[in-house]
Amino acid sequence: MKPSDISYNFSVAKVLSILTVVAGHYLGGLLWIPTTVALFIFAFSSGYFSSNKYTGDFSIRKFWKAKVARLLPGLALINLFLFVLFLLQGRSGVFTWDSLWGISGFSAALAWFGIPYHSPFGFGQWFLTVLYIYYLAYPAIERINRNPAAATALVLSALAVTTYLNFRVTVGYELWITVFAFMLGTYAGRMPARLTFSLSALILAASIASMLILNRLFSVNALNYYFILISSVMACNILLVRRLPDALGPILMPLSGCVLEIYLIHFYLFVRLPGSQAAGFALSLALILFSAMALGRVNSFLAAARGKPSPA
Repeated sequence: MKPSDISYNFSVAKVLSILTVVAGHYLGGLLWIPTTVALFIFAFSSGYFSSNKYTGDFSIRKFWKAKVARLLPGLALINLFLFVLFLLQGRSGVFTWDSLWGISGFSAALAWFGIPYHSPFGFGQWFLTVLYIYYLAYPAIERINRNPAAATALVLSALAVTTYLNFRVTVGYELWITVFAFMLGTYAGRMPARLTFSLSALILAASIASMLILNRLFSVNALNYYFILISSVMACNILLVRRLPDALGPILMPLSGCVLEIYLIHFYLFVRLPGSQAAGFALSLALILFSAMALGRVNSFLAAARGKPSPA
């Protein structure tokens, strides 16, 4: 499949994924399963496209500089929006030292070490913290991946370690499977081997069906992690080998430029309506998408004023 097809697939998939994350966080319940798959797709995509773009004797300094230049302006604008929102809501903890961690995207690191956190900034931003760590580690990962045998050993080791940690170190969200997704995406970006669409779809369907049968009929959920992992890997493989329907583009692509905005602000714009969860979710989603698209437009305008292309 052509690179442009893969780029289209992941642009569409990331929009679908962030909408799934929003729905999962608002509605809860079993939506945590597709939400986990959605986060896997996000992480896999970051690893895959980094591996495609930054390979060989690239400049580490330029790599990190490019990542900062891509993320920092949008992050600053989003935090300014949240700052005004918090003041209007009268939230406490805005003017604390903790807010620096939340604004920068490292609030999750405090929680990992059991350090109390009092700022409203940074809620639910653990994925951003992991993304930063991945960027810091990428030059070393890329060098290892230049050797196919070493790359395979690294991704298999990552699978073993993250699977072990998933069952031994509980953090309250799907951290470890997401970490593995970054590693697998980086590996897939360098290795051309792919499963066929038919085989991937068959494994995906079998995995979902097996999980549903075991959970519904036998109340067995001990294998859920493995089924979700297999389903996530197959979903990503499908995105690499079969172009998604073109009809999705006009509907979802307008949101592809504000995925970061949706991710960072959606927790703060949930509206709960008494007696109608569906209406509350619809209102929340409309508010989130409107705000995110407005922030995306402003960010694109500022990027153009600086003479730089708007972030993808």
